Amino acid sequence: MRSFDREGAVTSRLIGELLVADPDIFCEAAVQVLKAPDDTRAFQYVVGVLASHGLLLPILSHPGLNREEALAVARVAQRADPQVETAIAKRLADSANSGTLVISSKIAARLLEILSEISDGSKILPSLLRLLRHPDPHLRSKAVKMIGRGNPSAKWVQSRLIEADMRVRANAIESLWGVNTPEARELLQASVHDLDNRVAGNALVALHRIGDCAAIPEFFRMAAHELPRFRVTAAWAMGESGDPRFLEALAHLLRDEHRPVRTRALASLGRIKGVLAKSRQTVPWQVAGLVRDEPQKNLRRLQVAIAAGDGSEYPVALGTQFLVGEDGQPVVSYRATERRSPDILSVSFVFPRSAAPSSEPWVHGALSCRPWKRTSDWWGLQTYNPPEESAGIDHPSKSPPCLTSSLETIEAAFDQVAEPASCAGFWSAVLQAVMADYGTSRGKRHVIVFNRSEFDFPPPGDLTPAVVNGLQIQVVSTVDNPVLEDFCRSVRGVFRIARSPDEISQIVRSFYLNLSTHYEIAYAPVSPGCRTVKVRVQTISGWGEAAFPVADGPVARWQVAERL
Repeated sequence: MRSFDREGAVTSRLIGELLVADPDIFCEAAVQVLKAPDDTRAFQYVVGVLASHGLLLPILSHPGLNREEALAVARVAQRADPQVETAIAKRLADSANSGTLVISSKIAARLLEILSEISDGSKILPSLLRLLRHPDPHLRSKAVKMIGRGNPSAKWVQSRLIEADMRVRANAIESLWGVNTPEARELLQASVHDLDNRVAGNALVALHRIGDCAAIPEFFRMAAHELPRFRVTAAWAMGESGDPRFLEALAHLLRDEHRPVRTRALASLGRIKGVLAKSRQTVPWQVAGLVRDEPQKNLRRLQVAIAAGDGSEYPVALGTQFLVGEDGQPVVSYRATERRSPDILSVSFVFPRSAAPSSEPWVHGALSCRPWKRTSDWWGLQTYNPPEESAGIDHPSKSPPCLTSSLETIEAAFDQVAEPASCAGFWSAVLQAVMADYGTSRGKRHVIVFNRSEFDFPPPGDLTPAVVNGLQIQVVSTVDNPVLEDFCRSVRGVFRIARSPDEISQIVRSFYLNLSTHYEIAYAPVSPGCRTVKVRVQTISGWGEAAFPVADGPVARWQVAERL
C-alpha cells in the first residue's frame, strides 16, 4: 500500500487481495494515503473502496486522522454517494438505542461534527430524533442543534428549552441563527434574559444576525454583568457579531480582573479587526442621506441611501450593520427600517444654460448617476437662463422638459448647448419641471436643481402647492440664497451649499441616491449640542460612511450627508 502511486490508481486486484487478507491492515494503510487529502483520483478511489466495503465509519473515527482529514474523507464519500450521511446517522442512532454503547461518546461526537458539516439535517431527521434519547447530554445538544438547523421551527426549539442540560438549551437557540420569523424573533428576545449565559449569548448573536437593533444595548449590558461567565459570553458574542461598535467595550474587558474574560476579549478584538481589514480592501460604498429633527418627540430621523462604489448595485444592509455616533458618542438604542424605492423614478434636472455643458460639475454629477438608473426610470432636463443673464425676466420655455427612459437621449440632451431664447427663467423652469406632462412615465416625480445666482425675487404662487402635493425637490447652490432656501423649507425640500466643483458633483450624486433604496434610522439624540451625526454601514461584503450636518433653529430641515 505504501507504494501506492498518488498520481495514478492501484489496481483492483491488489486492493481486493489486501481487503480479503486483512481489512485492518488495509485500513491502516489507507489512513496513510488519506492523511494528506488532495482530492486526486487515487484519493477518491480509496474512499470509494472503503465506503463500498463498510469501512468508512472506522476510518472517520480513526485516531490517525484529525478532524479536518476525516472531514475531507466524508465530503468525498458524500459526493460519490449522497446516502452516506443517512448511513452514518442511522449507525449512531442504532448505537444510542441499543442498550450498549457500541460507539463511544467521543467517537459519536466526532461523527456528529462531521455530519453537521456535510448534511443540512433534513435527510437524517429520524435518526437525529432518536439521538435525543442518548444518555450523553453533550451528544444530545449536538443533535438538537442539527435538528433545529434542518427544521428551524421556533415551536420545536421552545420545546427543547425545558431540558435540564444547559448545552442542549444553548444549542437549541443556536439552531435559530439566521431564522427570521416573528415566532423565532419573539423566542430569541425572551432568551436574551435567560439565566444561563450560553443561552443568552446565542440569542444575542441570533438577533444581531437578523438585524434586530434592540439586541445591541443587551450586548453592552451583558458585558457589564456582575458574573464573570456572562462577561466571557458577552466578549465571545461581540466577536461572533463582527461588529466594530463593540471594539471599545472589548478593550475595556481586556482590563477585567478575571483571566477568561480577558482571553476571550482579546480573541474577539482580533476577529473584529480582521473583518475590518478585509472590508477595507474593497472600494468604499457611497453613502448619502438626509437628517430631520422632531424636537416635540425628542426624535432624530436619518434617511440613508447606499450605493456600491463602482455604481454596480444597491447594497443591502441589516439594521445592526449601521453605526451611528454624535460628537464621538455612540448611539446604542435606535430603530432602523428599510424603505425601498418605487419601481419607477421620474427625475427632472433643472440646470443653468452653459456654453460647455459637458464640462460643468453639475452635469458631471448627474451623468455619474447613470450606473444606478434602472431601465424603468425616467430622466428629463430643463435648462434655464441664469437670472443675472436674463435681466430679471422670468418667462416659461416653449419646450417643457420631456422625460425619457433612454440613456442615449438624455446624454445627448445634457451635451447640447441650449439657445437663450429656448430657455425659461429660473422659477419658470422649476415650475415647468414640476407641472410638466410626463406622458407615459409613471412614478413619483422628483426635481434636482442647481443654482449659482443671488436673486431675490420670490417663486410664483402656484409653485408651492404643486410641490407640496407629492413631489420632492432638492437644491444645490454655490451661493447663499435666502429666498430659495426659504422655499425649500416651506415645501420640506432640501437646500445645500456647495463650495467647490467636486462638492457640486458629489451633492448632485447624493441627491439622486436619496431617491433610491434607503433606510430610516430613528433615535433619541444623545448629544444635545451635536453638530454632526456620523453614520457608518459595515457589512461582510463592504462598507461606507458619511457625516450628516445637523440643522440649526427650531424648524425641522433636511440636510444632505457629506462624504467623509
